[in-house]
Amino acid sequence: MMRKQDECTYCSGKGYFQLLLGGSETCSCCEGSGTVENEA
Repeated sequence: MMRKQDECTYCSGKGYFQLLLGGSETCSCCEGSGTVENEA
């Protein structure tokens, strides 16, 4: 089984979201890593 890391589509690989009111929030999908592990 191969594991492949892909760029998180929710935060575009940044690991966080830029908030409209200023500041940033960690992406809950990738937990701030910017990548998600997929089983290929």
